[in-house]
Amino acid sequence: MRTKYFLTIIAAALAVTANAQQSLHDNYVGASVGGGLNTMLYETAHGHQDLGMGIGAGLFYGRFFNKTIGLGLGLQYNRANAYTTYNWKEVTNGLIHPDNPNTTYNLMTGFDNFKERQSIGYLSIPVEVLFRKALNSRLSMIGGVGMALDFPLKGKYVAKSGSYSTTGVFPEITDDVFHDMPEHGFSTYTTTQGAKFNNYSKVGASVIGDIGARMALNDNLGLYVGIYAGYGVTNLLSDDKQEIMLSINDTDPSVIDYRGTFDSRECSKVNLLRCGLKVAIDFGWSGRSGKAAKDKVQTVSLDDELRIAAEKARQDSIANARAKAESERLAREKALRDRLAAEKAAQEAEAAKMAAEKARVEALKKKVELVNVHFDIAGTDMHFQEGEQLIVDDICRVMAKDPSMKIVITGHTDNTGSAKKNRRVWGMKRAEALRDYMVDKGVPASQIRCESKGETEPVADNATRQGRALNRRANIRFE
Repeated sequence: MRTKYFLTIIAAALAVTANAQQSLHDNYVGASVGGGLNTMLYETAHGHQDLGMGIGAGLFYGRFFNKTIGLGLGLQYNRANAYTTYNWKEVTNGLIHPDNPNTTYNLMTGFDNFKERQSIGYLSIPVEVLFRKALNSRLSMIGGVGMALDFPLKGKYVAKSGSYSTTGVFPEITDDVFHDMPEHGFSTYTTTQGAKFNNYSKVGASVIGDIGARMALNDNLGLYVGIYAGYGVTNLLSDDKQEIMLSINDTDPSVIDYRGTFDSRECSKVNLLRCGLKVAIDFGWSGRSGKAAKDKVQTVSLDDELRIAAEKARQDSIANARAKAESERLAREKALRDRLAAEKAAQEAEAAKMAAEKARVEALKKKVELVNVHFDIAGTDMHFQEGEQLIVDDICRVMAKDPSMKIVITGHTDNTGSAKKNRRVWGMKRAEALRDYMVDKGVPASQIRCESKGETEPVADNATRQGRALNRRANIRFE
């Protein structure tokens, strides 16, 4: 469990990216305050642990040896909290009761949702290797990893809720269970008692790390915001305990001696854990004096002049490259605009062409009703009246481009000969003759359907030669 907590904290710290700092100084001194998960990790024999929150505040000093690497030292006070809840019973045999020293008894201690809070204040001295990455003249990222010495100052526990009870049995006298006898130490207690615990070591060690961002408030003052994490690698408790959590006082049985989790044999190892948000204000200054810096400016060497000239040339080259890149970008954007405009014009022209073609087709559909191709007696030689061939050719050009257009060609005859032959032979032959003409003009045969009406739909009197000539015809209609 402890390894899981530690790895989670480290992963969270590495996943954070921050953005903020100022001009880079060599030295920093300041004050910080932080808060979050500040607790202790431990295992108890019978209880359930819950983590607690805490705070810390302190002073620090940082020294950077170059733009990237530095060393940090600090002094910080932290307060950690943890909770343990107990629901269990324990029997201790062979005890001597002060009211009856000649007879042994068995003591049963029980806990019912008894919740104890442990808190400890400790002083830390962190030492870190610092890392810095400047983003611009005001912003930088700062992180650090290292160790801290932890000095516990004051520890205590306090009962927050629940109750505990004690009962006794004197097996050499009776099997009766003694309870509700507080004057003899057997009763149920609801308490908010608290006490110090002293069973902790005088010094410990923790692995620590933090990462965050520093932003300049002016030339010297800066504000840092980041996250921190620390894990105690040493045991906070100093030695093993043999005492039970509850016992009757050796001299006064009406007094119950309650020892907290850390001062009893319930727990033998405790490790510190802390992580959370940290905010700091600092003052930064350069490591060299103003006079030395001024003297350095006044005594610029030839190498410095060459460096400055090279930097100027580099900046000019960058400016020229940026100007060229901008010119090329503008040219690409103009070419793109021209191409889009040409595509739009082409689309509009195509749309206009399609609209004109549609209007033309609609006009042809109206004209086609006037087309009647005439034929010789007992033959399939076609005779167009004036203007009809132009209309048929127009229809052929349109249908050759639009496979969705379908037409029906109907063949007609006069009443010469048998009606059956006129319908099955001559009417169909004349329809097919007009179809073949249109196929030769480029119309797919699949777009044309032929039919015959024979002599059933005359348009003139078959009693006259002129009327019969008008009835020998083929006409077109759109489906």
